Amino acid sequence: MKKALLASLLVAICLLAGSAQAAVQEFGPDFSRFTINVPEGWTAAAIDGGVQLADQNGACSLAVTKVKSGGASAEALCKGAVQKYGVQDAKALDKEDGSFAMSGTKDGAPFAVAVTIDGNLAVVIVMAGDMGKVLGPLDTLQ
Repeated sequence: MKKALLASLLVAICLLAGSAQAAVQEFGPDFSRFTINVPEGWTAAAIDGGVQLADQNGACSLAVTKVKSGGASAEALCKGAVQKYGVQDAKALDKEDGSFAMSGTKDGAPFAVAVTIDGNLAVVIVMAGDMGKVLGPLDTLQ
């Protein structure tokens, strides 16, 4: 009897622990899907070409989209996104072959955009707020 109770308790603890983990979800356009872990307490909303994640406290957000590049460079797409979002004091962070990143502020909060070109696809990542918190889900992007 004690063994059965102990086994049931262990199963319940494992189920509770499992529910606290991030949920892997799939997003993106039909031509190029991707997965990302959505941490507990974050919301995920499908957007055109990807996903918008936000933590429950509003301290940070992350958007990942995959779009056809149309022959544009990573730098051009990144600068276009920075302009579209109204990022202030934007500065180039990194420029590599096929990748470009910029950071600045928006409404007083840190804001960054990174673009990578892979063939005719562009992966556009937009991060706002607490950058340390954003890195958790971003590191799970596949």
